[in-house]
Parts: sequence; structure tokens; C-alpha cells
Amino acid sequence: MFGGLTDMPRLSSYEEALAHLNGVKPIAGRGKNAGVRPLCNTSAGRRKTQYFIRKKKHPAAASKQAIECVLYDTPVVTFVEDGTIYIDMSYPSNTTHSFISELLNGYRAYCSYRDNRTWLHCRGKDWWLPHGHGITFKIMDDVMDDVIEPVRPRLMDRYVVNRSKAKEVYAKYAAFTSHCVTVSKLVDPQNTYARGAVYNPVSMDMLQTEEPNEEWGDGVKMVLADAVTCTREYDYNTYTARTTYTLTPKKVRQVILDKLKREHAEEIFEVTKAKAGVYTSRLNEEYIR
Repeated sequence: MFGGLTDMPRLSSYEEALAHLNGVKPIAGRGKNAGVRPLCNTSAGRRKTQYFIRKKKHPAAASKQAIECVLYDTPVVTFVEDGTIYIDMSYPSNTTHSFISELLNGYRAYCSYRDNRTWLHCRGKDWWLPHGHGITFKIMDDVMDDVIEPVRPRLMDRYVVNRSKAKEVYAKYAAFTSHCVTVSKLVDPQNTYARGAVYNPVSMDMLQTEEPNEEWGDGVKMVLADAVTCTREYDYNTYTARTTYTLTPKKVRQVILDKLKREHAEEIFEVTKAKAGVYTSRLNEEYIR
């Protein structure tokens, strides 16, 4: 059982899903759920009408017959008569993940969030399920047991730093960076934090000059304000709090590099595709607009 969903069936194929459908008695009466076949075919499960099962043509598989396992009106898992399994990630949530995990537990498949993205783990491999999309899986014969893998895996983009290009970009701002480091050693960090957040928009091109110009003043304020680190400490003996402000050359350089990565992302980063079947964390996505 995953995520607290009980009474869920474990289904592995169109044939199993069809047999389960045919074994479920439709809800009787004239209410809004009349005729609905609950997915959970137990005395307690039949009351969970938010989970139900139905037979329909499947548009993603050339209108072949399909058995849809539905969660809150979304056919999250569909078993198609051609032997494929379609997973719909239109509405990702912890409940959606548990729904998928329970249904496909026969494949030892487990669905969960990782790094705010949905991944399906199945017997040693991890598959990315992009939010807002659906993916078709095929059943693969393994040495020990059957496994499922995407027909066309979706692979994440990874943004890798081109070190030579990055070095060229950083060199253009060497004089400005040196100036910021020098000023950081002369100013009071607390005053810098309080005042530095107010500055005019800065032209990055004007920060590439060898000599200071009218843009450098606001540029320095922008960098130093972001480089100040605030640490709040509480003394439980005196019941007082103290905030410490620090400003270091290392943090100044880090802030400048971060801003340059955002401003020159197209020059600095190269796009590569992640490997299929391997969990991949986000890499430098925060710099890509």
C-alpha cells in the first residue's frame, strides 16, 4: 500500500483490467453515480466513487479499446488493448502518485515526487513523467519479471557550463568585480543591507568597461545588497535576539557570477539530454529564462 490508498486492485494488462471491469457490479439507483463501476471492488472500496473504472476508445492509441482507471474524472492509468499502458500526468499530486503506485504494484512500480518532478521507479530504472502530459509505456520481458518502460522516454534538458565560454564572459567583468570586492571591504554590512536594495536598473554592458562609469555606482549597490548575509541568533538565557551582518569578498564574487550566468546563459551553458532510465536532478535550470 502506498500513500494510504486502500482496497485498490493491482492490474498489469488490458486483459486483467477488462476482467476486473466485468467483475465489478455497477452502482444501482438513480443518483449521480448510478451505473458507475467503482475501481475498488470491496464493500468499503465501493463507497470510494472518486475511483472508478470504465471502457472507452483511447485517442492516444489510434482509438483502440481501452480500460481507464479514473481518479477524480481523470483517466490516470489506461490499459490499452494493444498491450500498452498510458499514464496521464495532467494533475500531479501525492494522491495521483499513490493511485499509480497501487495499480502498477505488480511491476514493482513506484511513483513519487523527486526535486518537484514526478518520477516512476520500476525495477532499478527511473522514468520522468512531465507534468501536464501523458506517456505510453510498453511491457518488457525481463529475466525475472516483466517491467514497464516508456515507448518514447521523455529526457530532461541539462544545462552544462562551457568553461571556456564562461571564462571569456567572466573576464569582461574583471575590473568591475575587483572594484566590488574593494568596496565590500570598506562599507558597513548592516548599512549596506538596509540601503543597497534601492538602486536604478543597471546596464550590464556598462559594467564591462575597464574604468568606472556612471553605471558602476548602482551596479555596486546591486551586488553588495545581495551579498550581505544576515544571521539571526537567539539567546535563551537573556531572551534576546541578535542579528549579525557579514559581507565577504567570496560572497561578492559568488553573487556576480550568479548574475552573469543569468545574463549570459545562452553563451555560458550548453544543453545536453539526460540518460534514459536514470534519475536526473535539475542542473542550472534556475539560470534559464
